[in-house]
Amino acid sequence: MTALPFALEAATEDDVPALLAMERLCFSQPWTVQHFRDAMADPEVGLILILRSLAPPDDPGRGVLAYCSFQTVVDEMHIHNLAVDPARQGRGLGRRLLELTLALGARRGAERALLEVRQSNWAAQRLYRSLGFRGVAVRRGYYTHPSEDALILEKTDLGAVRTGSA
Repeated sequence: MTALPFALEAATEDDVPALLAMERLCFSQPWTVQHFRDAMADPEVGLILILRSLAPPDDPGRGVLAYCSFQTVVDEMHIHNLAVDPARQGRGLGRRLLELTLALGARRGAERALLEVRQSNWAAQRLYRSLGFRGVAVRRGYYTHPSEDALILEKTDLGAVRTGSA
């Protein structure tokens, strides 16, 4: 695994085109501009965190290596999307970003985190389970393009998230 230098930042409106481009590379049901704007509308509730590398000013990808969208409501955190640039997958970026996201959720008062994942997405499931998520339910026909069930995963005890070096 090759470590990449990065900064952790909250996404801004300027990042939306780069996020849309990565979303289209990573998901068969990509978010729209409005989804991203809604996710950033109230930073006290929802946020999109970005791992960003140094990039030249004219880089249309704005140096975005990975992003994670989440929302906290009272004591619950919901992970909406986690994406890593396909050219940089397998380097621990998704794990590191999810660790940092879970730690931020815990600081915001979340006691548990929930997410949905395609039943066929074994790589994502391995990552989530390695960080302490466990299956709690199935949403039948949740995904389209192609049609597929979603596994609902939950992680409790967010205070136990390891946030050491990746």
